[in-house]
This record gives sequence, structure tokens and C-alpha cells, in this order.
Amino acid sequence: MTMIVEYLEKLKQFFEQLNSRGMYGKAGATWPVDIRRWEGKIRDTETHYQYQYPKEYFRNLKMRYNIWMPTDKKSERVAILKFLLDQHHAGEIDIHLYHFGLFLIHGDYVRMEDFEESEIGKRRAAFERTLPRVEFKTNDDFFGSLWSDLIAYRDTDIGDYKRYPSFSEMRILFTADHFSNYSGTHYFDADWVEPIPGRDECKTWVGEKDPMAPQPKKKDMVEGQIILGHEGSDSGLRHFVQDIPVRAGSYIEVKFGDGWIPGRYEWSFVNGEPIQIHSGRSNGINIREGHLVRVKG
Repeated sequence: MTMIVEYLEKLKQFFEQLNSRGMYGKAGATWPVDIRRWEGKIRDTETHYQYQYPKEYFRNLKMRYNIWMPTDKKSERVAILKFLLDQHHAGEIDIHLYHFGLFLIHGDYVRMEDFEESEIGKRRAAFERTLPRVEFKTNDDFFGSLWSDLIAYRDTDIGDYKRYPSFSEMRILFTADHFSNYSGTHYFDADWVEPIPGRDECKTWVGEKDPMAPQPKKKDMVEGQIILGHEGSDSGLRHFVQDIPVRAGSYIEVKFGDGWIPGRYEWSFVNGEPIQIHSGRSNGINIREGHLVRVKG
């Protein structure tokens, strides 16, 4: 137990240093936090708050000041939590430093570990239940969540009004899935989505037209029109790309617009029936003979 006492003393000195001299030798402290609030009886309060931080910020703070805590044993984690609760209850640290302390205990875990009242004491447990919950988010989720809060929504006589946040000196790109998570709109034919500031429109990009890092042509891929033919004198119909046979379930990339959609090739082997491309972007894409595709050589 002597070792944890030494670590807690070092943590206390860090708290005192930050409170008196600020972060990085500058006055005051800045906390990037998104505060969410819900009404209704949750835990011991009528109003429930959740503080959401980018975990990278706390990780950088931990590394910059060389703050490390022994947390392998539950007894060590309990000792740290009891120290944090006592410090916060006494007014020695604010809620943000308390949450930073929880980050030292839990790290990047999505779900916080629960401690029994018998482990931390009845008084501390009662106080802990009044405190806002905390969530450590990835940088993408933290900024995506803040961005989505700035979307303007309004009902009008001619329908719903939606405008994306206005920026004049920044451009923001989302992956299609991430944009869907925070806007409710999914672009199945795009790798990257760039919302147009102040409008309900987006520019879309595919891998080869990526505005940040265009992807070069893939090696070992054969490009050409998909053509129906015969494989051997006794074989039935089969599709080919530059004399390479395309077999059921094989990987294929289909040209659409400025980019390529990857998927899995399927066909009914009935002349005249469409070729089915099973892609993660949709349930299926139908193409016809002569479409520009890529297959593995």
C-alpha cells in the first residue's frame, strides 16, 4: 500500500501545481468537453449530466506531466477513487480534474468499472452518485458530435429545413458511415463526404478522387469491359475481363462516376440476366455486359 500512497502524493502535487499555475505554465486551464443533459430521475438526481471528453486530450495530459497510476489491482483502483472523491468533495479539485483522475483509473475503457459502497464507503458512494457521468470519446466521435449539434433544423410550410454548420476557413471531410452517424444521411456511392457549409448539400468523393490523398491504381488488377463468352468447347457461358474468367463469389470493382465500387460477383448463368454485385454499400448492384470493371489478374 506504500507504493500507491506515493503515487497519490505525486498526483496531489500535480493538482496543486495546475490549480496554482495553470496548464503548461499558463494561467487557467482549458477543458475540451461536451456536456449532455437529460431530465428525469437517474441515480440520486432529477437531472442527469454526462461529460464527454476526447480521450486523446487526457492521454496527452497524462504523458506531458508523466502522471502514471498503478491500476492492475482492484485495491489500487479503489484507493485512487477514494482519493479523487475526497479531493473533489473538499473543493481541492474541480469536476474536470476528477474526470481526469477517472481516466487514470479506467484508461480507454468504454464502460466504467463499478465499485461497491462497501469498497469506497457509504458517504463517498452517496457523493459519487450525485456527480455527472463521464465518457471518453475518440477524436472523430467528439468532433462529429459537436458538429452535428450545429446543424440547423426547422419545420417550414414547404417542408423540413436543414443547413449544415457554416465555416469560411475550414473544410471537413467525413467517411460515408461516420457522416451517416451524425447527420442521418448516408451516401452509398462515396468514400468521403464533404458537407457544403450553410447548405443541405454535400460533395462526395471516392478513393481515386480523394481530395486529401488520391489512391493510385491498384496493382494486380485487370481493367476492362465485362464480356460474356464460353470457357472451353464443352463449358457453358461465363463472363470475362480481358480473357480472364470471372467466377462466382470473386472480388470485383465496378466503375461508377469518378470512382470504383468494390463487391462480390454473382450471376444466374442465364443469358440476358443482369450481373449482380454484392457491395457493402448497398444490398446489391446490377450491371450489364460491357460495363467497365476490374478483377484480380
